[in-house]
Amino acid sequence: MVVALIVFGRMWWATHPPKPPEEAQAPGSGAKIPQAGAPASPSLPQGPSNGLLPACNTLDRALLGAVASPEEAPPLAEAQKQLTQCPEPPVRACELGHALDARAPLSGPYPGLRGLLETLCTQCPGPRNPCASLFSRGLQGALVSGNVASPEALRWNLEHAGPGTGLACAELGRFVFLPAALTQGAVLPVHPSLRDTLAPLCVPGGHLPPALVSAVVIQQGAQAGALAGLATQATGPGTPQAPAKLQGAEAASHAFDGKERSGVDLGNGVFGKSWETDGALRAQFEPPLTQLVSVRVRAQGPGALRAIVRTPAEAGLKDPERGTWFVNPTACTFKGTGKWETCALKVPLLDVEALSVFPGAERISLYEVEAHGTR
Repeated sequence: MVVALIVFGRMWWATHPPKPPEEAQAPGSGAKIPQAGAPASPSLPQGPSNGLLPACNTLDRALLGAVASPEEAPPLAEAQKQLTQCPEPPVRACELGHALDARAPLSGPYPGLRGLLETLCTQCPGPRNPCASLFSRGLQGALVSGNVASPEALRWNLEHAGPGTGLACAELGRFVFLPAALTQGAVLPVHPSLRDTLAPLCVPGGHLPPALVSAVVIQQGAQAGALAGLATQATGPGTPQAPAKLQGAEAASHAFDGKERSGVDLGNGVFGKSWETDGALRAQFEPPLTQLVSVRVRAQGPGALRAIVRTPAEAGLKDPERGTWFVNPTACTFKGTGKWETCALKVPLLDVEALSVFPGAERISLYEVEAHGTR
């Protein structure tokens, strides 16, 4: 393996020769040319030759030396020295994070190399952060295989992703949290273990949308486990919130007029444009509710109320009609006995832009719905 790594290092260096100062500065070389009057970046001190500190120019060579001879102290010390003197490593150095990880796995015999990777991850920007990249590779491998080969390594990479933490958590949100926040989402058997292991590293730092986290807790119910303790808690009992607009079933306003004897027939076949978001009746809140804490329903016949929770772009499903992104957890399932039924939410749903009614039988009569929350 050592020979292979040395050969890899030599081939990599041959195909990535350092550019001379004059080429690095020349227009068209791929380097960014500062615009007139643009302030210099305060985060990266400038060197005398090509805009980088001397240690940044040779950092990739120093890291390759340490990878090739991990048992020798001088190459390791030189790599550590140059890494310390280069606050934002260039692309070539960041790319070598994968070589460091391969040569020095988490429980391997070369903790010094592992230390280099840890420092490299704290300094490489998000898009090229090696720990974030390694996390992504491990996450995708777990989703494909159905099991987490190395939970410790996956967690370590997320813990040390530094500037890449946001990107890594966003990927966790898309592939693990999003399906769990949908009424008909495809939750894989491996998802809960990934969620429970990694959520504590993403949720407290605000790297996952709070509305998405709360939606997962409500949709998964008892299966949400410890995630409920990480979700936003209710600020109060809430008050009845009237919708700004109703669409779908005829006479929909009768279900939100505060009169128990009036109602709406949800078996008349007149529904919204999109069943996934509108159901048989959609009650739109403008602006969206800050928190939805409970729902009261009086109906004759079974059904369910889905909350349409607004999420940031790419963190939910796209609603092309409204140009928004959403998830749709089931906020309440009612039996429809003709009496009032209350669904108190374990944690409040956030940014609720609508409640959609989905009949559980061919015909139901919806007499009244009350949404309790805050704006």
